[in-house]
Amino acid sequence: MMNFKKIYFGLTVILMTGCSVAVEDVSVPETTSSSVNSEIPALPDGAYLLSGVTVTENGQISELKRKQIKIYSNGRFMYAFNNAQTNSIDVGAGDATWSNGIMIEVPRVNHDGPVSGYSFDVDINQTTDGFEQTIIGMKYEDGRILDMVEEWNIASKAVSKYDGLWKLKSRSPSLSDTSEPIIYNETKMIGGGHFIWLNNVSFQNEESKNFGFGTFNIDEKGNAVETAMVSSMTDYEGSINNIKIELIDSNSLQQTHIEGGLSITQVYERM
Repeated sequence: MMNFKKIYFGLTVILMTGCSVAVEDVSVPETTSSSVNSEIPALPDGAYLLSGVTVTENGQISELKRKQIKIYSNGRFMYAFNNAQTNSIDVGAGDATWSNGIMIEVPRVNHDGPVSGYSFDVDINQTTDGFEQTIIGMKYEDGRILDMVEEWNIASKAVSKYDGLWKLKSRSPSLSDTSEPIIYNETKMIGGGHFIWLNNVSFQNEESKNFGFGTFNIDEKGNAVETAMVSSMTDYEGSINNIKIELIDSNSLQQTHIEGGLSITQVYERM
């Protein structure tokens, strides 16, 4: 039997309303000369950490605190946290397009797997330390509808050539030495000097989903150090992991690390 607790790789069911299309370019739309002065500057790419949440549900207001990260980079986003209300993980990633104070987020994957058909217009008010995000009419799978105001602080605007949203394409050696297949999916985001990973694993009718995030430091030779801040796996939190990263081409990334004395190579493709 496979020990899922040894898998250190790593999105919220935000079911959203509205219409949008996934767009690759996140630049501010062109404007006429008469409206240039009214354009709101794009939110800078980077890693942001949540400082607090105000929730309104059925007229009741509550304040929440949680350890959550959100990364915007190259027209993509990803966020992750442990959801104490559902006693599960809450992770999501997809396309992010800026439009004059509104971030249009189109999720493509979450902690349960690929998603499609949803779009969310996020009202962004930039602040000195980061931004305030207002979400009106958030719908959850259980039928709950609530409004949220989130305060985010910038953690880093550091940029690297490895930044972006990545999907695992191959892993060597494979996870299984048995005749029964292991379904293993992984999504990873790099940006703002931080990383997030999510994995979904299915084996012998058992399922496992985990995430982790932390700081990402890399030198010119592709030697990276990932320091875990928060994870669904308590024994991963606080760990320091050395990895070797290189770009195979502009849309392919290779990562190699040592786990249990074994060298593991993973190849990702851009999402």
